[in-house]
Amino acid sequence: MTSVIDVMTILTLGVAAVQAFLPVTAPAPQPAAALPDSPVQIAVQTQSSGANTVYHLVLTNTSALPVTTTVVQRMPDGTTSLVADGAAIDGDRVSWSAKVAPKADVTLQSSGALPVPHAAEPVTACVSDAASGRLLDCFATDVAAVAAPEAPWWRRWLPYAALAAALGVLIWLGVRACQRRQARPAREPEPRRPRREVAWWVPVSVAAAAVIAVSAAALVIFAPKMAEAVENAQGVRAHAWNGPQADAELGEQASDGTAHFTIYSVTCSNGKTTTCDVTASVAAGDKTVQLFRSMQRVYTSDTTWVEPDPAALVAANGGDPFAAAVVPGTERLMALRFTVPTGAQPQRLELHDGAFAGGVVLDLE
Repeated sequence: MTSVIDVMTILTLGVAAVQAFLPVTAPAPQPAAALPDSPVQIAVQTQSSGANTVYHLVLTNTSALPVTTTVVQRMPDGTTSLVADGAAIDGDRVSWSAKVAPKADVTLQSSGALPVPHAAEPVTACVSDAASGRLLDCFATDVAAVAAPEAPWWRRWLPYAALAAALGVLIWLGVRACQRRQARPAREPEPRRPRREVAWWVPVSVAAAAVIAVSAAALVIFAPKMAEAVENAQGVRAHAWNGPQADAELGEQASDGTAHFTIYSVTCSNGKTTTCDVTASVAAGDKTVQLFRSMQRVYTSDTTWVEPDPAALVAANGGDPFAAAVVPGTERLMALRFTVPTGAQPQRLELHDGAFAGGVVLDLE
């Protein structure tokens, strides 16, 4: 009996040893989508004329039931003279409550002015279900860039005329100086004084001063780079992140190489408790993207952060957007709520598509 047990023990240990040396295969990602389909989609059209831009927000209800929605548009930075009929305006945010009939469209309109000239500026809009608060769809586009008006011809030629006049004055002064020098009587050369020997400590002092100056200049140039390297080695970027880390802007797609993130809006409310509501989407390229709730963070310092609230996450999305992977060629919309501790201030938002990906970063200060 003892020999049988010993044989079985040896076999068990042998199997365990073989398994230890075999490569571990990661579990296959689940097919995407436990989230319900969105009954309402939104699109934004822009019409610009000089400084003024008119926005048309088109809501399309593809379902057989009416849907009452809440629409929030974020205007480009620097927008003035905001006008939006039937909407509430709060800074650069415009909000409507709109009911969309079954299989119908509703168009909302707003307008604003941007300083001229201006570069292409992003504008975003999101629609959510008014009853449940569930995020339905988001859209981002750019307001076309506007160049400065062309100056009149005489203003364009004025700098060249001034340069020609200054050159003429310099030439005239040079000619006059040569004429005066030629008119002066010649002077006999003065006898040369004997050359004094320079003390040994003068060149040594000059060389020492040059070394100190070069060292100080090198310190000024390389100190910021050294500080950044130390920060990267000891700060938040050393928290297991690797790969490229991309800077994100609202309404613009940013990628860390695998996933493509678009952040549509970030709203932080200050009160007894500070909360930050984020709407964003992630699109998968040619590889499957597995998202994790704990990897989406709002940092309040270099070493402290908060993660999305699980209950608010499910309520705002009608399910868990992290429950399934995002398969190649698809995009997933998600609404995140972060609760910031009392006394802390949000510094930046980081979104990651995996446990080790560099992710994208949006400055919140």
